[in-house]
Amino acid sequence: MKLRQIILGMIALLITAAAAGQAAAQEKKEEKDQVLKMSQVPQKVQQTINTYATANEIKKITLGDADGTPAYEFEIEKAGRKSEVSITRDGKLLSTEEDMPLSEIPEAARKVINTQATGGKVVSTEKAFENGKTSYEAVVEKGGKRSEVSVTADGKIVGSEEDIALSEVPEAARKTINFQAVGGKILSTKKVLEDGKTNFEVVIEKGGKQKEITVSAAGKVVDTETIKH
Repeated sequence: MKLRQIILGMIALLITAAAAGQAAAQEKKEEKDQVLKMSQVPQKVQQTINTYATANEIKKITLGDADGTPAYEFEIEKAGRKSEVSITRDGKLLSTEEDMPLSEIPEAARKVINTQATGGKVVSTEKAFENGKTSYEAVVEKGGKRSEVSVTADGKIVGSEEDIALSEVPEAARKTINFQAVGGKILSTKKVLEDGKTNFEVVIEKGGKQKEITVSAAGKVVDTETIKH
């Protein structure tokens, strides 16, 4: 009797372990396969996206993450132009990005973009909406390097991103970056201006994994994010 109970207990444990394994595998599959059909999108999200595009104009739907908030992301192509729309599960619009020719960007913003591109060229431009604010973003290529600049309609620079060499990073930040990279290697370094603050973003590969680490000029780690492939 005891032997039978032990055997039954072992079988139960094996079944539980198998179920847990299947659940874990399903979770990994869902994480990997994030492309969705419209039928899988909540009704409130559908109502919001329908104000931006028709079913034929929506080319791809994914479930992503926007600063920790789950969001449905739509890739749209309308009249030859591409755009992206991000919406929360309850139907709230988070952000939009839309390809826009430089000629259609407000004059004040266009002048700043052209000034930033002096000695180089403007590669692409788009109109962006986030946190209730609209800005115009441009990718500029100069001296073999690319940078990004974000400008308001009245010409104020509110953000920028520029590839730089590690040697150009302030000493305190550079020490922190080198410490974080011990046992691995630095893949890229950027200087980033956002919300009036300048930080340095570095991608580090270590143990087969990549992380993006944001460091202040004073050497403080302000954010760390694992890069998923």
